[in-house]
Amino acid sequence: MSTYPLHWRHYWIRVGGYTNPSRKDNKTDYSNLSDVTIIAPIEDGLSIEDIKVPHQRGYTGSKPVIPSSLADTPSASLGVDGLLKMLNSTLGTQYNLTPSLSSLLQAYISDEYDFGTVYGYLRPIWFDCDLNVIQDTLRTSEETDLRIRQEALVDGQITEEGLYMAPRRVWDLFSNRVVPWWVAQHTPWGISHAWLDKSHRESVLTPINGHQWPVPIPEDANLNLVRIEMLNLGAEYAWLDVLCLRQEGGRDEHLRGGEWMLDVANIGNAYLLEKVVCYFNGLGRPLECGSDFESDRSWFKRTWTLQETSDNWTIGGDTGDEMLNDEVRKRFKSQLVSVKGAGWLSLKVTGWLSLLQNRASEKDVDKVAALTYFLANDGIPAHNETRPTISTTYDYTTINLASHDNSIGTGDRTLTTAPAYSERESAEDAWTALVKVMSRYLRSDMLFFYHEPGPEKNTWRPSWQQAMNWDRRSTLTLYFFLPFGPLDHNMRTCTYSYDGWCIPSAQVQGLAIPGAAPRKGRLTVQTRSWYRRKHQYKISADHQYPIPDGEYSLLCGRYFRLKGTACVVGKMLPDQTFLKTSVCKIIDWRWKLVRPWESVGAKKLRTILG
Repeated sequence: MSTYPLHWRHYWIRVGGYTNPSRKDNKTDYSNLSDVTIIAPIEDGLSIEDIKVPHQRGYTGSKPVIPSSLADTPSASLGVDGLLKMLNSTLGTQYNLTPSLSSLLQAYISDEYDFGTVYGYLRPIWFDCDLNVIQDTLRTSEETDLRIRQEALVDGQITEEGLYMAPRRVWDLFSNRVVPWWVAQHTPWGISHAWLDKSHRESVLTPINGHQWPVPIPEDANLNLVRIEMLNLGAEYAWLDVLCLRQEGGRDEHLRGGEWMLDVANIGNAYLLEKVVCYFNGLGRPLECGSDFESDRSWFKRTWTLQETSDNWTIGGDTGDEMLNDEVRKRFKSQLVSVKGAGWLSLKVTGWLSLLQNRASEKDVDKVAALTYFLANDGIPAHNETRPTISTTYDYTTINLASHDNSIGTGDRTLTTAPAYSERESAEDAWTALVKVMSRYLRSDMLFFYHEPGPEKNTWRPSWQQAMNWDRRSTLTLYFFLPFGPLDHNMRTCTYSYDGWCIPSAQVQGLAIPGAAPRKGRLTVQTRSWYRRKHQYKISADHQYPIPDGEYSLLCGRYFRLKGTACVVGKMLPDQTFLKTSVCKIIDWRWKLVRPWESVGAKKLRTILG
């Protein structure tokens, strides 16, 4: 486990666990079991040595791992008695049939489950469940998980408890089947991988996920080899997006949008508690010389891998090339430092934006979704294919033990404030939704640090395109904890306001023409005292955006700084709405004054931003 959390959500999940019920001990004691050997499938004309990753060639151990041939066996061919006999044999028990267990096994046969699925559903509770009520136990687990996931969504918004949701499904490596969280209740290892271009991927139907949807994998990859490698590394459960996150084109495609509302926003949660295995050259593929770590398809260049970054990680596809492994470790350490810095050290929105600027994604909106994982504070926008406008009700009385349709939101509307955004919506709209749920102080950062006016209705902050082109070299070098007042969002009026000092009227001169940074100018403030004294100060700008000479209102930070006090320059409209023009800093405040703000006529008030 990581020694230090990388960001706030990592910390809270480590401290309090997932919202969903979990089994505290991930290490079931499988004693007195014989060794099992799983041999990798080999194509005709090849030998086991042709598999370049040693960990993928085979697995031998005393854990109750079953071969794919047994997992694929239809339960109907075994019957109820045969299923129990096989379960007892695999797990080293001598259980007798009870009416509840018999009814459950018969239901699995009727649903045409194979033995792998039956085994995956029953092994987690086999040693500590009363077989007289096993069917009711599983039903209660599913009902609880269903209720928790439904209450985590309210009108397309995610509640605070929803932020700490466990993955919906995990890959049970012992049975080689994907099972619901309410079945496993064990924290999985994370599998992180670079997605190859579509021209080098294929979609396969596999019994591992019950043929629920086509699984996109590299054309030269094999999921059974990935399974063997994960077993050799010590995993029992794993989370792999292509298997555990519903993909496009399945037989229940209509469920995907509802599931993604919650699941996409919480992808990073699967990588927080256990080890993460990283395939830098594509899922299941060997890490070899010639891997292009600078291409847009590189693991180090993909958007989603930011939230999959962990300091408890290992190399997947390891061929034993230590020179190459060292290069990968250096690159990974650099990313780890960046994520740590953005998450805890700088506490600035610019840190996260800079991490995304040079990363690639399938859709622009994916970048906003990844950013949301780290920056949402007052609530979180759900990843949604439609934009619901009213709460949806659901019949809790009709629950199927094999059902995975638990995506509908029914929670308390008063617990969230964040609007949903659609997978098909623009990145700009998704960014607008994210800004509403950021910390009030992260919003202040954008007001004071971004040097240009933003979009028409929100000139105080950058548009998404501006944010992705933000040159941090133009950012005011005033980084310290909470230097500005809060910038709040009023959901009722849909307005933003800054709570801090405002100089109603001042002359700004000398920053109208671009030049070598820092550009120097002057600020003239005339007080409203009886002698109407004028104050002049030196100002500077680290950017090239022109500020025409003229009269402006200024919003100011909460503290004076010897190296410069941040200000936002803009125009105050007749209705007292402030329109941002640019930013600068005042570099020669008479900081020793007892009441320096009042001395220049500044007022402490809440200013509406346009």
